[in-house]
Amino acid sequence: MASLVSGLSPQAATRTALRDGLPEPTGQEVLLADVFDAVTSLDFHFSSANSDPKKGKLKPPKPYPRWWVTQSRARKNSPERVAKIEDARRRKREREQAIAEGRIA
Repeated sequence: MASLVSGLSPQAATRTALRDGLPEPTGQEVLLADVFDAVTSLDFHFSSANSDPKKGKLKPPKPYPRWWVTQSRARKNSPERVAKIEDARRRKREREQAIAEGRIA
């Protein structure tokens, strides 16, 4: 059965359902992302090699956004991250309250 499903087109409803509603990328989309990353990397290295060292280092390019690659949810919602976000929200509420009360200008 798996060989039959893998033979379907990437946009087939069965393959989309198996990926929790996310369509699969076409070969063109994957190739475009790889070529874009290669060209931007080449441009970055060429620019870095031929730039003035006194001006500082250049930032490396960001990779092409691949919507079909899901990031790990464990990193996104780790307990440490949630605690930091809650702490930041608490400090924001306290600051807004202090401003409203006139304790902070």
